[in-house]
Parts: sequence; C-alpha cells; structure tokens
Amino acid sequence: MAAIGVAEHAPSAVADRRAEATPATWLLLAGVTAVAVALRVLFAGEQSLGYEEVFTRSIVNQSSLSAVWNGVRATESTPPLYYVLSWLWVKLSGSDGAVALRTISLLAGSLSVPAAFFAMRYFVSVRLALVVAWLCAISPLLFAYSLYARSYALLVATATLSVWALGALLERPSWRRWTLWALAISACLWTHYFAVFLLVAQAGVLLVRLLAARGSLLACLAAVAALTAPLWPVFIVQSGASSRTAFIAAQPLSGRLEGVVRQFAMGTNVPASWLEAAGIVVAGVAVAFAALRTRRVAPNQVLGAIAVIGAGVPIAAAVTGIDDQLLPRNLLGVWICVAPFAAHGLTRLRSAPLALYSVICLATVVATQSDWRYGVSDWGGASTRIEAKARGEPVAVMPGLEFAVAGVYLHRGRLRAPIATTDLWVMVQPERGAGERALTPVANPPLAQLWGSQFHAVAEIDYHGFRMIHLQAGSPTSVAPAPADNGLPATPDAFVLAP
Repeated sequence: MAAIGVAEHAPSAVADRRAEATPATWLLLAGVTAVAVALRVLFAGEQSLGYEEVFTRSIVNQSSLSAVWNGVRATESTPPLYYVLSWLWVKLSGSDGAVALRTISLLAGSLSVPAAFFAMRYFVSVRLALVVAWLCAISPLLFAYSLYARSYALLVATATLSVWALGALLERPSWRRWTLWALAISACLWTHYFAVFLLVAQAGVLLVRLLAARGSLLACLAAVAALTAPLWPVFIVQSGASSRTAFIAAQPLSGRLEGVVRQFAMGTNVPASWLEAAGIVVAGVAVAFAALRTRRVAPNQVLGAIAVIGAGVPIAAAVTGIDDQLLPRNLLGVWICVAPFAAHGLTRLRSAPLALYSVICLATVVATQSDWRYGVSDWGGASTRIEAKARGEPVAVMPGLEFAVAGVYLHRGRLRAPIATTDLWVMVQPERGAGERALTPVANPPLAQLWGSQFHAVAEIDYHGFRMIHLQAGSPTSVAPAPADNGLPATPDAFVLAP
C-alpha cells in the first residue's frame, strides 16, 4: 500500500461544501434524526411478527454463536452478521419479543439518517445532504425495513457507511481512510451478498478517480477478500439449496422490475392507489430532472455510477436469465446513491415538491402501521382472542406456512401424531389477493374438504380479518397433523397445532 496518500485530492469544492455546516445545520440534523427515531420507536411493536421474522427468531434463540452460524447456513440465503448482532441483543435484553427482535433493524434504520448526511457532505451541498437525511427518515420503504427483523435495514446502514468512507477517501486518501473503506465494504458484504455489486462499483470509481493509488486499491481488495473469506463456505452451502430462493424466479420479472420503482418511491403496500401514484410521480420526476441536469457534475457521476452498476448488473443478470435473484429489497444498498438525485429535484420550486412528497410519505407510514388492513396479519391479536377458548383443543392454521407464526403467539408446537377430538378450531388468515392492497377475510375456506363432513361449524370469532372457526363432531374424530388433501407441498393448506 505504498501509494497511499500520493493520489490526487478531490476538488476543493468538496471541502467548501463541507464547510457550509453551521450550528443550525447540526440542530436540523438532530431534529431529523429525532423524528426518525420517534417514528420507529412509536410503531416498533405495533404489528405482529411475520413469516420470515419467525425464522430470525428461531436462529437468534440458539444457545451459542456456532449454533447461530449453523442455523444461518442451514436455513437462510444471506450472510450471518445481522443474526449475530440480533443474537447478542436478545441475550443481553433477555427478550425475544417483536420489539427485541427488531431492535437491530430499528437502530440501523435510525443511524442511517445521520450517516446519510455525513456521507452526502462529500458529494453534495450541506442543504441537499440534510434533505437526503430527511428522505432516509421518512421513506416508507426504509421505515418498513427498520421495523422488520431481517437484514435489510442493516444493508442500508452498511452501504451508507461504505459511501461515506468512499467520499472521505476520494477527498483525501490516507492509510486510515483506505482502512475505513475496506472495513465498511466488508461489513456490507457480511450483511448481504448483493453488496458485491456495490464493491465492484466503488472499486471501479476508485480505480478511475485514484489511478495513481491502484496499488493501495489492490491491497484493500485483498484485505476485503481476507475479511470475508469465512463467508465462502456459508455461501456455497446456501447457494446449493436452490429451493430457498426458488420463489423469486417464480414471480414475473416484469412485476419485480416495476416493484423496484414503486417500492423505492413509496414502499411495499401503499393504502391507496392515488396516494402511491402521487408519490411515484413526484419522486420520479425529481430523480429524472436531477439526472438530466446534473449528469456532468463529478460527485453525481460517482453516485450515478454506483447506482447504475449496483442495480444494473443484478437486473441484467435477471433479464438475461444468467442468475435471477432480483427482488426490490435486495437492491436497497443503492438507495443512498439514488436519494441525492431525488433530493435535488424535490428542492426545486422553493421545495414545494419536497413538502408534498413528505406529506405523502408520512401519511403512508402512519396508515400502513396503524391500520391492520395494510400491514402484517395480526397473529398476535387473533391468538389472544382464541387462546382461552381453544385451551385443551387442537388449532389448525390456514395457510399451513403460517403455523410457526401462530405457534409463537399461541405457545404451541405442531401436532406430531393424530389425535381424537370432538373440537377443532381453525385460524384462517386474511388474504391479500392479486393486485389488492387491503387484507380481507377468506370467504369460503375449504373446511369440509380438509377435515371431513363429521365436523360442523358451531361458532366463529372474527378479528382484524381473521376467521377463527370452531368445528365440532358428534363423537371423537381423528385429526391428523395435516389434512390428507393438503394442497401443494410449497403452499400447504393447513397444519395443526397441538393442544
């Protein structure tokens, strides 16, 4: 790494932009961060755990780090950093409830806000850097993943740190800054495999901008390879289990490509089509305006190149069929590079577009978190209402894939052998049909088809779209762990939880 410190410095205009910060700047940043934290804390426990979050729970409840490592390798398709951090927090807090499981995501999502500001100070004005931090605080997509016990909020945080380190390195190369960049990009790779595209993009930028320091770059890349070497055995095992990601390619690619635009602009499930359309139009026009107007500005060329490579390569791989692992959430690492373009466009016309977009985003966040129809199915609330009435009786869960979620809230395990009973409760999860935004009750669940004509519905509890149906038989009737005709193996109709 002998070339460290001899590469040309970034233009002095970068330092001039960084010097614009005033006491008012720091107060505004503190206020934006406080809003981000308050929103996330307010809704952290509002919604029940989801299907994927229960997988996280089972991993972080392991007794040792080695068991966590083996659990990630055996059941997941992402690296282990998020699960290790969550395991440490669960052990320290003594809780594995929804809030505890989401704490690492909440912290990562909150810390991304000031990190976005500090990263963007190397590329845009202080004013725009503050706007990027604000967008990070209120983005419906980033907000949702800040309250989701999976690795995506940590991906955003580590990607932002890598861009921050990159900006510092472009401004003034030094041993310390090369080291910080290598550590940041390594942390990103330990969080999500799609970070490899960020690595390629950022390495390309460094090679072009700091050509004289290519020896330092090669040394840092070697260090990154060494730091991430333990991931290779995990990745090989995970990539060999194609069934874990088969659901991705099964979805129409056109819908996933459309989802990239829709979700980056407005999140995953906006309550109203007009609200989503308004947000997409405002954000889309802002990004397009900035991309056309500032395409020749050096800092924007850097951010644009990272966004294009970081998102473009996996999109191209999916389109050509080389390797289709494309989901909008897997591209979250490039969010920090797209946001400055949105910030530039939104601050035109005396920031009227920014005010409008902020109202749209905040309305979406509040609506999706406070209305059961637009969030995760309320397994916690439904289980509370059935638990006492079904005590001592088996409970069937429809669809069957959700039996682990119901088991967490009902404190039950799956039935292991047939049981003779006169009473059977069936929890029917509400559904969100194709193209539908709101959860609705299932109108005609196939109860007789699954459990036979001996059982008849005698009572029902309805709550937040759930139908909890009490079936009775005239005499003890055998109930198996799963009905004989139980749908497709990948999407079973039902499983039964033991009394």
